Amino acid sequence: MIEYNKRLVEVDEIINHLPPEDLLKIPEQVRKNIKDKKDKTYKWNYDETKKLSQQNLNRDTVAILSYLNTQYLLNDEQKELIKKIHEYNQEKKKQSINIKNTKDMFKMDINENNRELQENSLELTKKEDKLNIIKKIILKIKKLNN
Repeated sequence: MIEYNKRLVEVDEIINHLPPEDLLKIPEQVRKNIKDKKDKTYKWNYDETKKLSQQNLNRDTVAILSYLNTQYLLNDEQKELIKKIHEYNQEKKKQSINIKNTKDMFKMDINENNRELQENSLELTKKEDKLNIIKKIILKIKKLNN
């Protein structure tokens, strides 16, 4: 909860830099809750010389700002575009996971084949050892007969 309260400090500082017409789009109760629940001892300053993307924000802060942006600041057309981008990103993530799973399957197949080859090689080595022992025994028997 402490981390969340620190993130609210960052969010409050950022929304205070919004143009007045955008700030008014965020309901008063939401802004009040942010102010009331933020960490009173944590300090974070918005650097006006940098863009928002350069502020080195915590991931949770970005998530809260994204929510506020989607809920209160975007118009319907912008919300639809964000929704499509989100769906596209989700699909790309699924494809990435599928590709990774496929690669893992091939790795498992390769590892399984390597294991089988090693087992077969070990069996062959054991058979060769047995044959060598048998050959040695036969040679000894032959020597005894001579």
